[in-house]
Amino acid sequence: MEFLKVLGKTIRRPSIEEEDLEDEVAAFRGDFELNTVRVQRGDQSGVTGEGSVSVALVSDVDLSESRLAPLELSDVRFEEVNLANAVLADVTAQRVDFLRCQAIGLRVSLGLASDIYAEDCRFDYATFGIDQVKNAVVFRRCSFREAVFVGDLSNVVFDECEMSQVEFEATRASGCDLTTSRISDVSGLLTLRGAKIEAFQASFLGAQFAKEAGLTVAG
Repeated sequence: MEFLKVLGKTIRRPSIEEEDLEDEVAAFRGDFELNTVRVQRGDQSGVTGEGSVSVALVSDVDLSESRLAPLELSDVRFEEVNLANAVLADVTAQRVDFLRCQAIGLRVSLGLASDIYAEDCRFDYATFGIDQVKNAVVFRRCSFREAVFVGDLSNVVFDECEMSQVEFEATRASGCDLTTSRISDVSGLLTLRGAKIEAFQASFLGAQFAKEAGLTVAG
């Protein structure tokens, strides 16, 4: 089991032995069960399906505008997958990596998010709904222009992310870490009680805090 530590949070990475994987065609339409497989390339844009993916490497697959629900993910690595305008609903995800994925306009609802890691992904205009975070969720060097986060953001780490015009509607945010990210014109700051930011971030977010609190800033 591989572990990764980011800003004080330690997450478990997917347990995948690539030599044990069998090559499988991309097949996310209808009912599917992908277990101990390597799925490389394939056009699955616009498909509708439901099922599970476990102990798997999925790379260079086009899942844009797909709708997958319910979906169970366990020990899965997605690399350079196109999730633009996809809908992933009723998702349970444990030990899942998203690496260099295009996910502009993605809509995802996670019943459980446990040990999720995303690196160098584009989540602009995406919507994330999270019911429960277990252990931690880490986003590293990801873009979230005009994205929306709803629900449990406890122990969610945004490391060196671009966060412009992001909307937060958090129900919990204890342990959420924004200290290394670039934040501008965000809303819903008052819902992030328990989250961590740096002093310099607080200085230029002050006017937004005041506005959300109903204060009028003179001058």
